[in-house]
Amino acid sequence: MGKQDIEQRWENYRKANSDKPSARENELLKIFSLLNPRNGEKIWEVGTGNGYLTFPIAEAVGETGEIISTDVNQGNISDVTNKNLEKKLKIEAKLLSIDSPLLDDEYIGYFDSVATIATLHHFDNRNKNTGETGRTNAIHTFYKTLKKGGRLVMSDPLNGTITQKYFDAIDNPEHCYPDGHPHSFFTKERLQNLVQEIGFKNISIEVAYMPRKFASQDEAVNFVHTIHNAKCTPEESFEVAKNVLGFKKVEDHYELGWELFFLTANK
Repeated sequence: MGKQDIEQRWENYRKANSDKPSARENELLKIFSLLNPRNGEKIWEVGTGNGYLTFPIAEAVGETGEIISTDVNQGNISDVTNKNLEKKLKIEAKLLSIDSPLLDDEYIGYFDSVATIATLHHFDNRNKNTGETGRTNAIHTFYKTLKKGGRLVMSDPLNGTITQKYFDAIDNPEHCYPDGHPHSFFTKERLQNLVQEIGFKNISIEVAYMPRKFASQDEAVNFVHTIHNAKCTPEESFEVAKNVLGFKKVEDHYELGWELFFLTANK
């Protein structure tokens, strides 16, 4: 697995999300509502991606606020930085090392909120036998960097959801190139206990059905194949998604099943 393979993977991830911005509309609206960013707030977004959450947050906190968005991929950081040349929003996109993907101690007690969507599971890798270590360290760091009373808002798949079953089904280079999807997910009980042990209060965890929306089946096929940088045919890629997640027409659009937890808590 070379650097070029990894960069191609992330390039296709950004392309899928940017070409079909309405696909993930349900989950993005949900986490934005829970985060409820306010003018003047300082927010750490963990996992920049293509900026689909970065820019709405930055617009909400305004010129007196601040958003620091971190990612381990230079392409994601460059993409958001370039997009922001025209928007001129208060965004600092920071590249962090895959070996040290968290902010350092200068940010202790700094943020009003920490937000992360579809990123938590990436802190651990089954192929490297990291267990829960990466995710536990991440949540500890989220706690340390929040002000007293600050908000944590996280969203990710849970063990036992259709999303977890789908990711396990594509954990191979044919359906998710170059290294499959070697990541595990918490149970709801373990997540609740861990966040509480770390010191968070007012913990709420909701598991919600957040289907991805498409104008046509062809759109869904292309999205699934592109976002995972699959090497099988688009039809083969979509067949796995359809069988595990479910796919149906709803009024004027099509929906591909997706389930995520949404956690809110305070320091």
